[in-house]
Amino acid sequence: MTSPSINGNTSFTESTQVSMSGPDGAEIHYTTDGSTPTAESALYSEAFTLSATTTVKAIAIKDGQSSEVASRVFTKSSNDDGMGQD
Repeated sequence: MTSPSINGNTSFTESTQVSMSGPDGAEIHYTTDGSTPTAESALYSEAFTLSATTTVKAIAIKDGQSSEVASRVFTKSSNDDGMGQD
Protein backbone atom coordinates (compact mmCIF):
# COMPACT_ATOMS: atom_id res chain seq x y z
CA MET A 1 0.00 0.00 0.00
CA THR A 2 1.17 3.50 -0.78
CA SER A 3 2.35 5.64 2.14
CA PRO A 4 0.40 8.83 2.79
CA SER A 5 1.76 12.14 1.55
CA ILE A 6 2.41 14.88 4.10
CA ASN A 7 2.12 18.38 2.67
CA GLY A 8 2.99 21.87 3.92
CA ASN A 9 5.81 24.38 4.02
CA THR A 10 8.73 22.57 5.65
CA SER A 11 10.38 25.85 6.60
CA PHE A 12 8.30 28.56 8.23
CA THR A 13 8.66 31.56 10.54
CA GLU A 14 5.27 31.77 12.33
CA SER A 15 3.18 28.68 11.53
CA THR A 16 2.37 26.30 8.70
CA GLN A 17 -0.66 24.28 7.65
CA VAL A 18 -0.13 20.53 7.29
CA SER A 19 -2.40 18.37 5.18
CA MET A 20 -2.21 14.68 4.33
CA SER A 21 -3.63 12.40 1.69
CA GLY A 22 -3.48 8.66 1.15
CA PRO A 23 -4.92 5.81 -0.86
CA ASP A 24 -8.69 5.88 -1.47
CA GLY A 25 -10.59 4.40 1.42
CA ALA A 26 -7.61 4.30 3.78
CA GLU A 27 -7.49 5.90 7.21
CA ILE A 28 -4.43 8.03 7.96
CA HIS A 29 -3.03 7.88 11.48
CA TYR A 30 -0.25 10.25 12.52
CA THR A 31 2.02 11.47 15.30
CA THR A 32 3.71 14.81 15.92
CA ASP A 33 6.09 13.69 18.67
CA GLY A 34 8.50 11.73 16.48
CA SER A 35 7.11 8.33 17.49
CA THR A 36 6.07 5.70 14.96
CA PRO A 37 2.32 5.90 14.27
CA THR A 38 0.01 2.94 14.84
CA ALA A 39 -3.71 2.27 14.40
CA GLU A 40 -4.15 3.83 17.86
CA SER A 41 -2.46 7.12 16.89
CA ALA A 42 -4.46 10.24 16.06
CA LEU A 43 -6.77 9.85 13.06
CA TYR A 44 -6.24 12.53 10.40
CA SER A 45 -9.45 14.31 9.44
CA GLU A 46 -8.45 17.84 8.40
CA ALA A 47 -5.46 20.13 7.96
CA PHE A 48 -3.79 21.29 11.15
CA THR A 49 -1.40 24.08 12.11
CA LEU A 50 2.12 23.72 13.48
CA SER A 51 3.87 26.62 15.20
CA ALA A 52 7.06 24.86 16.34
CA THR A 53 9.65 22.57 14.76
CA THR A 54 7.90 19.19 14.48
CA THR A 55 8.41 15.80 12.88
CA VAL A 56 5.13 14.48 11.48
CA LYS A 57 4.92 10.75 10.80
CA ALA A 58 1.94 9.01 9.21
CA ILE A 59 0.69 5.63 8.04
CA ALA A 60 -2.26 4.64 5.89
CA ILE A 61 -4.42 1.72 7.05
CA LYS A 62 -6.93 -0.09 4.85
CA ASP A 63 -8.48 -3.54 5.29
CA GLY A 64 -6.17 -4.18 8.25
CA GLN A 65 -3.04 -3.52 6.22
CA SER A 66 -0.61 -0.72 7.10
CA SER A 67 1.59 1.25 4.74
CA GLU A 68 5.22 2.13 5.31
CA VAL A 69 5.73 5.16 7.56
CA ALA A 70 5.89 8.55 5.85
CA SER A 71 7.87 11.23 7.66
CA ARG A 72 8.37 14.95 7.14
CA VAL A 73 10.18 17.52 9.27
CA PHE A 74 8.71 21.01 9.58
CA THR A 75 11.27 23.53 10.82
CA LYS A 76 10.47 26.86 12.42
CA SER A 77 13.14 29.43 11.62
CA SER A 78 13.65 32.77 13.30
CA ASN A 79 12.91 36.07 11.60
CA ASP A 80 16.58 37.03 12.12
CA ASP A 81 18.42 36.55 8.86
CA GLY A 82 21.74 36.34 10.71
CA MET A 83 23.25 39.16 8.67
CA GLY A 84 23.81 41.53 11.59
CA GLN A 85 23.13 45.24 11.50
CA ASP A 86 23.04 47.30 8.34
